[in-house]
Amino acid sequence: MLSMNNGAIPQDLFRDIIDVSKSIYDFAEIGSKEFKSSDLLSSKLRERGFSIQKPFDGMTTAFKATKGKGHPVIGLLAEYDALPNGHSCGHNLISAWAYGVAAALAEKLTDGTIEVYGTPSEEGIGEYSGSKVKLAEDGVFDKTDIMFGMHPSDIWAVGSTSFSDVSYLLTLKGKASHAADSPEAGNNALDAAVLAYTGINFMRDSIKTDKHPVIGMYFREAGTATNVVPERAVLEVDLRSTSMSSLKQMVEKMKRIANSSAESFGCSLEITPTSPLYQGYKINSTLDSLLADTLSARKMEFTTITDDLIPSGSTDEGNVSRVVPTGHIDVKISPEGTPGHSDEFRKYADPVKASQSLEIGIEAAVNACLRILGDPSIAIAAREEFSRKH
Repeated sequence: MLSMNNGAIPQDLFRDIIDVSKSIYDFAEIGSKEFKSSDLLSSKLRERGFSIQKPFDGMTTAFKATKGKGHPVIGLLAEYDALPNGHSCGHNLISAWAYGVAAALAEKLTDGTIEVYGTPSEEGIGEYSGSKVKLAEDGVFDKTDIMFGMHPSDIWAVGSTSFSDVSYLLTLKGKASHAADSPEAGNNALDAAVLAYTGINFMRDSIKTDKHPVIGMYFREAGTATNVVPERAVLEVDLRSTSMSSLKQMVEKMKRIANSSAESFGCSLEITPTSPLYQGYKINSTLDSLLADTLSARKMEFTTITDDLIPSGSTDEGNVSRVVPTGHIDVKISPEGTPGHSDEFRKYADPVKASQSLEIGIEAAVNACLRILGDPSIAIAAREEFSRKH
């Protein structure tokens, strides 16, 4: 049977991991356009003996890599999309972590199966926006026993929490006219959009604060000239909550406000989803404790995320955690307080700078996977915890 990893990643493998991460860091491909990144990862995994399905689940830049046979089946989540300012969320490190864990396990695998899922556009850009939502809905993970995910952070942590989240585009269409000569002949789409913005913003006053509502909005289009009554305005709305039922109520109320605002100014309204519904995270302490063991053995300070912690963001990994027991580790790459998605965080995501932290993150996941592969009862315990929680 398998034994615990001694904590050392072979140096030739680790150099390869850093090279892969650096290439993806330099590619800096935005969501749904990660052609080079997904090609590189899938080809490197093929070299390590994994069979590759690509494209996967109808997505060109998605893939599934598989090695081994039988249960337990352990999945690893790889993200590799950048933001417009580069890898300011550190997804180049997530993909390197998944590749590194899989490659290390490939050398030791005798029983069980390792899967790597290449998942496009976690940041919600392009046609594959929030791809893990689609993968979860399509039943891709139905035969996977355990899943692990990772994210760079400004702290060490095990476990995860996230808002339920959905975004919409509100397109209001009115009628243009001369703003001085014939304002009465127009229908002001911008005024209707401003009224909708104000009403949606006031929704905060009618939602219980323990549901932690978050409302984000901005105008994509707001007219063309000061002397023309705007005939078109476009408002993007993002709604979040720690409660799925509360989020659904927010969505319905937002739609009522938007429709009445458009009607008040004689405008038409089109409401279009711009993201799938990201679900809140379902913590699995059985799996998180395995990841924590390596950090504890190293006498490192880390946080254990619990359900009572207010989330700081949203992720489509939450949807995965709703269909398969999922463990998660946050890997500290920057000083505490460094804002994510910033140019500063992007600099810390350089894999050369983050190499020591990345190696520890890989070690923790390898050790956790080896424990599960060597003792399938752990997978059963994780599933039992998953089934108990709503």
